[in-house]
Parts: sequence; C-alpha cells; structure tokens
Amino acid sequence: MAKETAALRKHKAKLASLGMDSDAVFHRSRLILTVYRDVTWAISERLEEIRDHAYEIGNRDVEVGFRYLADFAPDTEAERFAERVCCICETRMYIDLIDKALLRMRDYPVYGEIYYEILDKQYISRFPLTEPELSEALNIERSVFYDRKKEALHLFGLCRFGYTLPELRRLFTD
Repeated sequence: MAKETAALRKHKAKLASLGMDSDAVFHRSRLILTVYRDVTWAISERLEEIRDHAYEIGNRDVEVGFRYLADFAPDTEAERFAERVCCICETRMYIDLIDKALLRMRDYPVYGEIYYEILDKQYISRFPLTEPELSEALNIERSVFYDRKKEALHLFGLCRFGYTLPELRRLFTD
C-alpha cells in the first residue's frame, strides 16, 4: 500500500473528527463527480423540453404557456408540470451544493487551486482531460498527480458532506 501524504492524513483526520468514514466519503465524492456532467446536461434538456411545451401551449408565447400551465391547466397536466419543475429545482439545488463545495475547496489554503483544477478538468468541464493530459497541463509528475487527486476527492467530500450539507440543514431548521 502506498504511503499516505500528510495532506491526506489531515483530510482523513478532519473527516473522522466529524464522525465520517473517509473511504465512504471518498467513494461518494467520486460517484457524485462522475455523474455531474451527465446530470447537468440532462437538466438543461429537461428545461428546454418544458420551455418548448410552454411555447406550444402558449401559442408561441412562453410566458403565456407557463402562466397557463401554472394557473389554468387541467389538474393532471398542472400536477405533471409542477412535478417536473420541482424535480428540476431539486436537482439544480444539488448541483448548486456541489458547486459551492468545489468553490470552498478551491479556497483551501494548501493545494486548493490544484485540487480544484484536477476535479474541474476531469469531472466538471464540458471536455474533460484524461489523467495524463491533466498531469501534463498542471506540470506535475503522475505520482504526485494521483496523490493530489486522492487528496482533492477527500477534501471535496469534507466540503460537501462536512460543511455544505450541514449549512443547508441549519438554514431549513432555523
């Protein structure tokens, strides 16, 4: 097993102090980031579908179509519209939480910018870079790149599950 870096030990210790399993946080973080690009694409597609539907219903006026769907449509159509809009809003909220965690991670004083660049260019950007391309672009050795990536995923998890979500919970419980 490879030796852990001091930064990784620090991130894991902080996760442990918050009562979180660092391996689970690491895997959840990677999973969330792996689907991020597809989810954001799907949301934009759903928004376009709703806009097109409102355009058709509103006789080529999107505002009229939305007003009809929200206020005057038959119950089943209004419920379906509301459900679709709520689903999009909920998903958009999760995307915003991920974005907020990424920005918080970027501000981390040690390697924050590098962590952000690694995750952004591999998971978030429209045209992701491969690991060798990213290692070259950041001008770091591959072994260092893999260390930084692992640290980045742990720190992202800490920002996402340790800080961003609890902040959101406090907003809704206060």
